[in-house]
Amino acid sequence: MAESAYRVVFRGPGVAEMEEFPIPQPGERQVLLRTERTLVSAGTELTSLRGELATHSGFPLYPGYSNVGVVEAVGPGVEQPKPGQRLLTMGGHASHILLDLSPEKGEYWQPLPDSLPSEQAVFGILGSVAMHGVRRAHPALGESAAIFGQGVVGQLILQLARLNGCRPVIALDLFEERLRRSEESGADYTVNVSSEDPVSAIARITADRGADLLFEATRNPQTIPVMLRAAARGGRLLIVGSLPGEVSIDAFTQLQLRELSIIGVFQPAAPLFGHHYFPWTQRRNRQLFLELVNTGQVKVEHLITHRLPATSAAKAYSMIHKGRAGWLGIIFEWD
Repeated sequence: MAESAYRVVFRGPGVAEMEEFPIPQPGERQVLLRTERTLVSAGTELTSLRGELATHSGFPLYPGYSNVGVVEAVGPGVEQPKPGQRLLTMGGHASHILLDLSPEKGEYWQPLPDSLPSEQAVFGILGSVAMHGVRRAHPALGESAAIFGQGVVGQLILQLARLNGCRPVIALDLFEERLRRSEESGADYTVNVSSEDPVSAIARITADRGADLLFEATRNPQTIPVMLRAAARGGRLLIVGSLPGEVSIDAFTQLQLRELSIIGVFQPAAPLFGHHYFPWTQRRNRQLFLELVNTGQVKVEHLITHRLPATSAAKAYSMIHKGRAGWLGIIFEWD
């Protein structure tokens, strides 16, 4: 076992570093994991890095919530998981994670099949974010879907909307490289909003009807008025991205007159315990998403643009902080 652990820390606005800390020892009902892979959740983590998150309580911050690791040791009272087992957890960007399985904490963990590589399994948490967004939309067969923003979550929403029978599925972004990956994700149409008006493009694609479902996954609140103008009558707007700031809309002519719905999507609000009226808990969504990836019905490999040693994390966040060009899925390797 290594003598010390290390993790990513945000020291202040725009400042990401790596720091050492003592490897924790598992106590009663606790599990120590050695991390293999973590996935950057660019929207949430960039908002945190800039100190813009609504729940921001000051620096330092320890980012990350998509972690695949191997159980290294368990404390008293732990029957499952077992040492050597590979798990998906919501641990941060750290070489070692201590899970608390006590009734008071009950932190999430999910065993992984041997057939699912760690760098694909690590998409399970963001996959459940996308899945919760699609469930909140209540898609019907043949409804059109427009996804604004083709980061990782936007690409996963695209694939899940197709699996739910949406046609056509329209991907919109500023960057051609991301839109090429959207085609691999199964987009029927792609729109580069840096060169084409998105409202006109959606009208053209839908024979002037507008989009039935519109998903916001950009981090830019100014997308909302655009989505309102691009929606079909009775359309639903799903706000999935972590939106900082405020936006003004025309409440009567843009929203009320056309009977549109704006729906906030916040994955942690998905239930922890199922009910027969709504059985889709956070755990069940993640398990289903992993099954879809494992069977090839959802693809994530083409979304990975960077596989970096964890020691390069500071450089990665510097790249993210500069803008969205040149990267998409960023995985830290902790081996």
